[in-house]
Amino acid sequence: MKTLAIIDIGSNSIRLVLVRIGPEGNYKIVHDIKESARLAKDFCPDRIIKPQRADMAVRIMKMFGNLCEAVQPDEIIVVATDAVRRALNRDELLDRIKDETGFKVRVLSGQEEAYYDYLGVANSMNITDALLMDIGGGSTELIWVKDKQAAELISIPFGSVNLTQLYDLNEKSKPEEESLKRTLWENFDKISWLKNSGSPVLIGIGGSFRNIGRIDRRFKKYPLDLPHNYQFEVEDVRQIHHNIKNKPLKQRQRIKGLSRDRADIILGATTMVNTLLDYCNIRKLQISGYGLREGILYEYLNRHGDFKGDALDWSISNNIKNYSLDHRHASTVYRHTWSLFRQLQELSSTTEDFSRVIKTAAMLHDCGIVINYYQQNQHILYTMLNLEINGLTHRELVLSACIAAYHDKKTPVQISNFSPLLNNTDLAAIREVGVLLRLARSLDRSMSGIIKDLFVDIRGDDVIIKTSSNDDAQLEIYDALQHFEEFKRVFKKNLFII
Repeated sequence: MKTLAIIDIGSNSIRLVLVRIGPEGNYKIVHDIKESARLAKDFCPDRIIKPQRADMAVRIMKMFGNLCEAVQPDEIIVVATDAVRRALNRDELLDRIKDETGFKVRVLSGQEEAYYDYLGVANSMNITDALLMDIGGGSTELIWVKDKQAAELISIPFGSVNLTQLYDLNEKSKPEEESLKRTLWENFDKISWLKNSGSPVLIGIGGSFRNIGRIDRRFKKYPLDLPHNYQFEVEDVRQIHHNIKNKPLKQRQRIKGLSRDRADIILGATTMVNTLLDYCNIRKLQISGYGLREGILYEYLNRHGDFKGDALDWSISNNIKNYSLDHRHASTVYRHTWSLFRQLQELSSTTEDFSRVIKTAAMLHDCGIVINYYQQNQHILYTMLNLEINGLTHRELVLSACIAAYHDKKTPVQISNFSPLLNNTDLAAIREVGVLLRLARSLDRSMSGIIKDLFVDIRGDDVIIKTSSNDDAQLEIYDALQHFEEFKRVFKKNLFII
């Protein structure tokens, strides 16, 4: 077991993430601490990090040094981004940090910063073509993802902190929004590939985007408090921007979902977002909870561990290893569930692609033991919704959790808790796949993979499941037949297993 520390010295805040890395390359974030330094404040036009800002940065780095001294991580990676990168007095600050804390800081170029953003998103979301945007305190990174690859990357010197200061977005009752939009439009025009990227969706990275998403979720009473892969419409973003710009700072601080320490700089961020959406004619927006720091982590794992590129497969494998779940049993249950689902497709009420949902539900169906073995079934829903599972939409995640936690009497109540992600028509699909998962679980009751294959024969009112095994599987078959009544209630067929 190794511990990796990643410190990100940003233009707005400085962040430390501690990651525990297992012997098989699995990881778990065990600590995440953020402190505001506002290095980009009062930075322009002379490009000097002011003494009080530098002093604050050094104090924060000393605190992080004390934490690292207590934890003793095996490796520490320290990076700095735009404000430090462009500062004329950056060497002075970096020397102070090294002399007073011992940390050696790697200053990232704009291209490197954008590339780490790309790695963080591409390895945690199921995307093919998209435009990525990371709004920092002093710069904004734009990445055009085409066919899952980073086709173009650029960093522009505008962020939430310096735009707020340059355009006096807090003090005036009518901020210079139109002037700011013109400036942004002119700078976007200089990026030759931007307007014609044809990206169907904008994926937002960073604290400003997470706040925008949280405001929208609170307003809609959204059932999940998950920032990663949250999706909403352009009109939602426009409404949030309109609401923010018409409020003075004190009233902004009371907006539900908006962090008080970001209320004074959020208008610069929402103006940038809305201008880019208009410029590129993008209609959809998603939030990524992953960015630069996760990109650094994924690069590290790719060098030092068995990192897999598919976001969902990696997440499932990572959780199985982190929580010591039985991988062979999970794989067998998944194989049987998928086999039954395919062979009973003509009886199913759904035409939706459930491949990723079934994989997640079956592979992680034992996750309730993370909390308590004896009451594991009671904890499946909550646990699965709060594991780090990437590569799924929120709807797919909730469907997976409801299927894994399926219980005939409780499922309708569960569905009602997740409106608008689920509706009444989903109840039949959850019951159908949920019953098949319970059958598959019983057919590997000994967790030894005795039953190798399943063959389904539908004959009128009867469904006959023929098992193929290399050993006596009577106990598995007996256990599976306990679901006879439930199967008949859901599929309106008699169940026979031989």
